[in-house]
Amino acid sequence: MSSRREGPLSARPAARLAAGIALAAALACTRVSDTPRFGPISERLEILETIPGPMATDVPPGAQIDFCFSGTLDPRALDDLDASLRSGLVIFDTQLDLQLFAWRPPGESSGTADAPWCPGSVVSLRAKEPLVPGVLHRVRLAPSAVGWAGEELDVSTPGWVAGDAGPLFILQFYVREPDDDDKADPPEPAPTLTDLFAPGQVFAANNPACSCHRDPDDLAYERLDLSSPQDAFAGLVLPTHPQSTGFPMVAPRRPSESFLVQVLLRDGDGQALHGVRGDPMPPEAPLPYHDMLAIVRWIEGGALP
Repeated sequence: MSSRREGPLSARPAARLAAGIALAAALACTRVSDTPRFGPISERLEILETIPGPMATDVPPGAQIDFCFSGTLDPRALDDLDASLRSGLVIFDTQLDLQLFAWRPPGESSGTADAPWCPGSVVSLRAKEPLVPGVLHRVRLAPSAVGWAGEELDVSTPGWVAGDAGPLFILQFYVREPDDDDKADPPEPAPTLTDLFAPGQVFAANNPACSCHRDPDDLAYERLDLSSPQDAFAGLVLPTHPQSTGFPMVAPRRPSESFLVQVLLRDGDGQALHGVRGDPMPPEAPLPYHDMLAIVRWIEGGALP
């Protein structure tokens, strides 16, 4: 009886040794790489310009305050609570908005610019009621902005001050009396997707930038069919699942949170933005600015068919 017991017991150390060797081999094959996929982020974002400028004295009562950043921002890092606008003890109800790239004229809440006046993203703050003429107004901006690739904000540049809870960017200006020039013209209706397929427009049949999305033999056509407004609407607007950046293909009225806009942008080296799978679109050259504006205005207007 003792010999039958010793047989299995004597085999256990060998079995344990074999299991240990197998486990070590498995761990060796599945170890974490010492080389990170992406290099460390050393660049920092800066606020390059504000509209209006510091201590401006001729700001209209319905002004929009713009902050021009040196790079592309991540829309998920911003919140309405990150900025405040006040005059004395009066705190204004405001709305915070992000232009992933500068598409509106500086200091204006509607329309499109003739050229990008800011090299990166623009954070806009607008009061929901007219500002008070003749008095000093102050904007406080928290350092919550984060670059598209995780770049931190440089809070050592002019405009930043030390607050009780951390650094704050302070912008002060005076509001002037209203005049007739402050009456803005009614905005032009936003284009529909069908409008963007008209001759000379961004999705027109004669635009070579979109040719790969009209060729049945091209992989790009399988991913997105731009052969007609109906097919394009089905591929751009109807899907709601997130793309490689975590955003849907098109988020109506929110261009900066639309993958279609993100995949058309390039970083400072001409490459696709961080997190965008594949090459930037179109691959040969950036889409002309006026075509980018047309897409943004279509999304801002509700991405209608």
